[in-house]
Amino acid sequence: MLGIFVDIGNQFYTVNRKWAGRKIDYSRYLALAKQSRATGDPDRRVRSAYAFGTQIDNSAVKFVSCLKHIGFTPVYRSIQQGTWYDWAVGITVELFRHHQKLDEVVLGSSNQTMVPVVNWLRENGIIVTIIACGISRELKEAADHWIEITEDLLEGYDADADST
Repeated sequence: MLGIFVDIGNQFYTVNRKWAGRKIDYSRYLALAKQSRATGDPDRRVRSAYAFGTQIDNSAVKFVSCLKHIGFTPVYRSIQQGTWYDWAVGITVELFRHHQKLDEVVLGSSNQTMVPVVNWLRENGIIVTIIACGISRELKEAADHWIEITEDLLEGYDADADST
Protein backbone atom coordinates (compact mmCIF):
# COMPACT_ATOMS: atom_id res chain seq x y z
CA MET A 1 0.00 0.00 0.00
CA LEU A 2 1.31 3.43 -0.98
CA GLY A 3 1.21 6.68 0.96
CA ILE A 4 1.94 10.05 -0.64
CA PHE A 5 2.93 13.03 1.50
CA VAL A 6 3.61 16.35 -0.27
CA ASP A 7 4.86 19.59 1.27
CA ILE A 8 3.15 22.09 -1.06
CA GLY A 9 5.08 25.11 0.25
CA ASN A 10 8.46 23.41 -0.14
CA GLN A 11 7.56 22.33 -3.66
CA PHE A 12 6.22 25.77 -4.56
CA TYR A 13 9.37 27.63 -3.50
CA THR A 14 11.90 25.20 -4.96
CA VAL A 15 10.08 24.92 -8.30
CA ASN A 16 9.52 28.70 -8.44
CA ARG A 17 13.23 29.27 -7.78
CA LYS A 18 14.27 26.93 -10.60
CA TRP A 19 11.62 27.89 -13.19
CA ALA A 20 10.77 31.52 -12.37
CA GLY A 21 7.10 31.49 -11.47
CA ARG A 22 6.11 28.09 -12.86
CA LYS A 23 4.02 25.69 -10.76
CA ILE A 24 3.61 21.95 -10.47
CA ASP A 25 0.71 20.25 -12.23
CA TYR A 26 -0.47 18.15 -9.28
CA SER A 27 -2.52 15.83 -11.48
CA ARG A 28 0.68 14.83 -13.28
CA TYR A 29 2.56 14.71 -9.99
CA LEU A 30 0.00 12.33 -8.48
CA ALA A 31 0.09 10.10 -11.57
CA LEU A 32 3.88 9.87 -11.31
CA ALA A 33 3.74 9.25 -7.56
CA LYS A 34 1.34 6.32 -8.05
CA GLN A 35 3.90 4.47 -10.17
CA SER A 36 5.68 2.08 -7.85
CA ARG A 37 9.48 2.19 -8.05
CA ALA A 38 9.61 -1.18 -6.30
CA THR A 39 7.27 -3.23 -8.46
CA GLY A 40 6.94 -1.21 -11.63
CA ASP A 41 3.16 -1.17 -11.16
CA PRO A 42 1.90 1.90 -13.10
CA ASP A 43 -1.11 2.46 -10.86
CA ARG A 44 -0.28 1.47 -7.32
CA ARG A 45 -3.12 1.30 -4.79
CA VAL A 46 -2.96 4.47 -2.73
CA ARG A 47 -3.94 4.38 0.92
CA SER A 48 -3.52 8.10 1.42
CA ALA A 49 -2.30 11.13 -0.50
CA TYR A 50 -1.80 14.17 1.70
CA ALA A 51 -0.95 17.69 0.54
CA PHE A 52 0.32 19.95 3.34
CA GLY A 53 0.18 23.70 2.83
CA THR A 54 -0.57 27.15 4.18
CA GLN A 55 -2.75 30.04 3.18
CA ILE A 56 -3.36 33.65 4.13
CA ASP A 57 -7.00 34.69 4.51
CA ASN A 58 -8.39 31.69 2.57
CA SER A 59 -6.23 32.61 -0.44
CA ALA A 60 -5.80 28.95 -1.42
CA VAL A 61 -9.46 27.88 -1.34
CA LYS A 62 -9.66 27.17 -5.10
CA PHE A 63 -6.31 25.36 -5.09
CA VAL A 64 -7.33 23.26 -2.06
CA SER A 65 -10.56 22.34 -3.86
CA CYS A 66 -8.55 21.32 -6.93
CA LEU A 67 -6.26 19.14 -4.77
CA LYS A 68 -9.32 17.40 -3.28
CA HIS A 69 -10.81 16.88 -6.73
CA ILE A 70 -7.71 15.11 -8.08
CA GLY A 71 -7.37 12.83 -5.04
CA PHE A 72 -5.33 14.56 -2.35
CA THR A 73 -6.40 15.12 1.23
CA PRO A 74 -5.35 18.73 1.79
CA VAL A 75 -4.06 19.67 5.25
CA TYR A 76 -3.86 23.46 5.40
CA ARG A 77 -3.04 26.00 8.09
CA SER A 78 -3.87 29.68 8.03
CA ILE A 79 -0.85 31.89 8.62
CA GLN A 80 -0.19 35.62 8.88
CA GLN A 81 1.40 37.57 6.03
CA GLY A 82 5.18 37.43 6.30
CA THR A 83 5.33 34.23 8.37
CA TRP A 84 6.41 30.73 7.41
CA TYR A 85 5.16 27.34 8.57
CA ASP A 86 7.44 24.32 8.28
CA TRP A 87 5.44 21.11 7.74
CA ALA A 88 8.30 18.70 8.56
CA VAL A 89 6.87 17.77 11.98
CA GLY A 90 3.27 17.53 10.71
CA ILE A 91 4.29 15.29 7.83
CA THR A 92 6.37 13.15 10.21
CA VAL A 93 3.41 12.72 12.56
CA GLU A 94 1.19 11.57 9.67
CA LEU A 95 3.91 9.16 8.51
CA PHE A 96 4.05 7.67 12.02
CA ARG A 97 0.25 7.34 12.08
CA HIS A 98 0.15 5.50 8.75
CA HIS A 99 3.43 3.59 8.58
CA GLN A 100 2.05 0.23 9.71
CA LYS A 101 -0.38 0.22 6.78
CA LEU A 102 2.21 1.23 4.17
CA ASP A 103 4.93 -0.60 2.32
CA GLU A 104 5.91 2.36 0.16
CA VAL A 105 5.98 6.14 0.67
CA VAL A 106 6.38 8.99 -1.79
CA LEU A 107 7.65 12.10 -0.06
CA GLY A 108 7.21 15.39 -1.91
CA SER A 109 9.79 17.50 -0.15
CA SER A 110 13.41 18.47 -0.65
CA ASN A 111 13.64 19.55 2.99
CA GLN A 112 16.85 18.06 4.36
CA THR A 113 15.31 17.88 7.86
CA MET A 114 13.27 14.92 6.58
CA VAL A 115 16.37 12.66 6.43
CA PRO A 116 15.81 11.14 9.92
CA VAL A 117 12.20 10.17 9.16
CA VAL A 118 13.24 8.73 5.77
CA ASN A 119 15.87 6.66 7.57
CA TRP A 120 13.29 5.54 10.16
CA LEU A 121 10.81 4.52 7.44
CA ARG A 122 13.45 2.47 5.66
CA GLU A 123 14.52 0.83 8.95
CA ASN A 124 10.88 -0.23 9.28
CA GLY A 125 10.89 -1.88 5.84
CA ILE A 126 9.12 0.90 3.97
CA ILE A 127 10.38 1.86 0.50
CA VAL A 128 10.83 5.63 0.19
CA THR A 129 10.81 7.63 -3.03
CA ILE A 130 11.43 11.38 -3.01
CA ILE A 131 9.79 13.37 -5.81
CA ALA A 132 10.83 16.99 -5.44
CA CYS A 133 12.87 19.85 -6.84
CA GLY A 134 16.35 20.60 -5.51
CA ILE A 135 16.72 17.37 -3.54
CA SER A 136 19.77 17.50 -1.30
CA ARG A 137 22.51 14.89 -1.57
CA GLU A 138 21.72 13.68 1.98
CA LEU A 139 18.04 13.16 1.17
CA LYS A 140 18.91 11.35 -2.06
CA GLU A 141 21.26 9.05 -0.15
CA ALA A 142 18.67 8.34 2.54
CA ALA A 143 15.87 7.38 0.11
CA ASP A 144 15.51 4.19 -1.91
CA HIS A 145 14.65 6.20 -5.02
CA TRP A 146 14.46 9.84 -5.94
CA ILE A 147 13.05 11.77 -8.88
CA GLU A 148 14.00 15.36 -9.52
CA ILE A 149 11.02 17.33 -10.83
CA THR A 150 11.41 18.13 -14.50
CA GLU A 151 9.57 20.59 -16.71
CA ASP A 152 7.09 17.94 -17.88
CA LEU A 153 5.52 17.99 -14.38
CA LEU A 154 4.80 21.72 -14.55
CA GLU A 155 1.57 23.50 -15.43
CA GLY A 156 1.36 24.48 -19.07
CA TYR A 157 3.82 21.86 -20.26
CA ASP A 158 3.02 20.79 -23.82
CA ALA A 159 4.36 17.30 -24.60
CA ASP A 160 3.49 17.73 -28.29
CA ALA A 161 5.64 20.87 -28.55
CA ASP A 162 8.55 18.89 -27.08
CA SER A 163 8.29 16.18 -29.74
CA THR A 164 8.46 18.50 -32.72
